[in-house]
Amino acid sequence: MRDYPVVTDAHAHVKTKAEALERIREGIPTMVCGTDPEDARWVMELCHMPETEGILFPVFGLHPWYADQWKVEDMMPYLEKCQVIGEIGMDSLWCNVPLKRQKEVLEKQLQIAAEWKKPVVLHTKDQEREILELIRKYPNTYLVHWYSADHDLDGYLDLECYFSVGPDVIWNPAVQQVAKRVPENRILLETDGMDAVKWAWEEGQKSQNYAIEERESIRETTQKQPEEIVVKDSLHATIRMAAKLRNSSPEILSSLTTDNFFTFLRNSY
Repeated sequence: MRDYPVVTDAHAHVKTKAEALERIREGIPTMVCGTDPEDARWVMELCHMPETEGILFPVFGLHPWYADQWKVEDMMPYLEKCQVIGEIGMDSLWCNVPLKRQKEVLEKQLQIAAEWKKPVVLHTKDQEREILELIRKYPNTYLVHWYSADHDLDGYLDLECYFSVGPDVIWNPAVQQVAKRVPENRILLETDGMDAVKWAWEEGQKSQNYAIEERESIRETTQKQPEEIVVKDSLHATIRMAAKLRNSSPEILSSLTTDNFFTFLRNSY
């Protein structure tokens, strides 16, 4: 399996110390999300291990899935400490939290991020247009994680948002469009954590859009079943496919996404 100089993960939910240690061992700089106060405490514990410096970067925000269980005030100790606020947003696809409550929580965190000059990671599932209108009110540096809608991409591109390409780029036409169209100084890679990678792999096996040559490409990268895939395998598979879609090479895209990862983090200072 070909190795690339550095791969980065711009968005991950790290559930175990074993996964954190893999990222440290393999030298994979990662933005690790804490989505509520309990999760944030866990992420703080991971990111305070001495060996994580320069590898694991905590990102905190009250996730829309938990907007009816916690208040933004509960997250303030973590929002104050992190370089980046997220992931925050709205979601009418995967959760049933009332949208009015989601919007209140999102807008309060957008205000905080703009005031404190901290970049933001966005979660946009089935609420892409609503969120686009909101962030126009709060100029900032935004990273749209795993954008998979077939509409409103141009609006986010016009705002010069960053985009992290998710593991379903192998088969999802909407994610493939993101991989093709995002400017080279705004594209990033992500796993979203290994649970999400497993989901994307399994959905891809069922998808009619998963072309035969793409199946072979991913097999060359991993040679593994979903439950056996490790972080580096997933990122290599994503970078191979994204590079192919951009008529580029994995080595070039690896260098670009690494530069973009640290440029995005530097926007927090």
